[in-house]
Amino acid sequence: MCVVMQMIRTNLKDVLDSRGIKQKWLANEANIDQTTLSKLVRGKAIPTLEVAFRIAKVLDLRIDEVWYHEDDEK
Repeated sequence: MCVVMQMIRTNLKDVLDSRGIKQKWLANEANIDQTTLSKLVRGKAIPTLEVAFRIAKVLDLRIDEVWYHEDDEK
């Protein structure tokens, strides 16, 4: 696994679960391939900045509320 992926964490799964949002819906709304979104949710990929903005916008969140640096973990 690349060093950057080891340092970046996501809580996308928690956000989707807590809001009752299906990955298929988010992928459609953010115009992202479902396979790509699945990898992002599982933390197996890091989004491009453009994709991160689209996802955050659909979820009405800031990017740093979805992805964060591991040093920022509480």
